[in-house]
Amino acid sequence: TRPLSADALFATLARHWPEDGVLVQETPSNLPALRRHLRITRPASYFTMASGGLGYGLPAAVGVALAERDTGRERPVVAVIGDGSFHYSVQALWTAARLRLPLVVVVPVNQQYAILKAFAELKDTPGVPGLDLPGLDITAVAGGYGCATAVVETPEQLADALATALRHDGPTVLPVPITTDLPRII
Repeated sequence: TRPLSADALFATLARHWPEDGVLVQETPSNLPALRRHLRITRPASYFTMASGGLGYGLPAAVGVALAERDTGRERPVVAVIGDGSFHYSVQALWTAARLRLPLVVVVPVNQQYAILKAFAELKDTPGVPGLDLPGLDITAVAGGYGCATAVVETPEQLADALATALRHDGPTVLPVPITTDLPRII
């Protein structure tokens, strides 16, 4: 079965988005698709990195989930973190699990640093080494840090897994295999 496109992933996420949900995103290669489908209109409900600083998203999502819990607002926090970005600050999952933070982390898995490949093509330097990420087991990593986890391969699975994760009293990581299409930079 062919992996979902980024558009299919985010269209499904948008259809099942919690009404008062907070989005933390660090998926630079998938950002155009995310923006096409997921509209965040409430103040203080969208958090992202500045100036391309990779590694912000996962610890920021943990901080936002902690703030939501500790202020009593308790809005659901969903992070969308690409598989490359996920590994920059993966230890934040331990904090989320230790504090039993209700946090859902959706990980579009394209097995590459797609944004860096796209920049390399833009600069006529294709074939930069070290940009492929085959074989990273996000489920095992998330489980090792104490998170609930499930691989999601279809829109129906995403809807069910998201609903379950939003009810869970701790963090859940949902890896979603997606196509390996590179984004257009310009």
